[in-house]
Amino acid sequence: MNILVVLRMIPDSAGELQLAEDGRSIDREWLDFQLNDFDDHALEEAILLKETGGAKVTAVAVGEGANRVLQMAAARGADEVVALQSEEDTMISSREIAASIAAMARAKSADLVLCGVQSSEDVFGQLAPYVGALLDWPHVSGTNRIVANGSVLLVTQERGAGVAVTYELAAPAVLGVQTASKAPRYVSGSKLREASKTPIGRAAPESSGFERSAEIITLRLPVQGGSGENLGGNAETVADRLVSILAAKGLARN
Repeated sequence: MNILVVLRMIPDSAGELQLAEDGRSIDREWLDFQLNDFDDHALEEAILLKETGGAKVTAVAVGEGANRVLQMAAARGADEVVALQSEEDTMISSREIAASIAAMARAKSADLVLCGVQSSEDVFGQLAPYVGALLDWPHVSGTNRIVANGSVLLVTQERGAGVAVTYELAAPAVLGVQTASKAPRYVSGSKLREASKTPIGRAAPESSGFERSAEIITLRLPVQGGSGENLGGNAETVADRLVSILAAKGLARN
């Protein structure tokens, strides 16, 4: 089985975000970038499939810092790593990269394409459906367990209220991974140093196979709300303070 797994680099949400001058994007000049968490689980699921049934895993990364995360992917067990060229200082558009992922899946004779179910720049989880549509392959998102038996895939999809559904799919297929069967593994420094020798391939982007149907008009930062107040643990003191607060708002008499 040949598995292609997509790794997207996204802005670190713990960093301070500022809007660009056009008001339609964020300023990326001083941002740190990290691997999308869901894509991290997709990588782990690919490595688990390799270990349990045998497979070749190709990791393709897109975004700033791709080389660093590809070395990590090689250290965890990826057989081939490829950096997909993308336009700098712009968000990773699922619509734009889907054609490139589909073309690479064809070139690598992939039997399975894995990516995270969503990212902070793809909150609707569109990458897996786009790639599935372009390849005309079956697609399931929200998966938390994948079992391969030859060309047959048993895919468990997480639903609400603790309900799960298992699908039987014929490969090739495209899956959006929510969680891997096991937590992503830790990589030691020695493995990372060894993986740094792994050659990193380069892939040019393909033109999008979709016409633009929507665009960002404006972004805005969340409105800052009011502050909280700790009233303490003494019931009498808390009661007095509550009365004072309500009186100040005209809701009670002091």
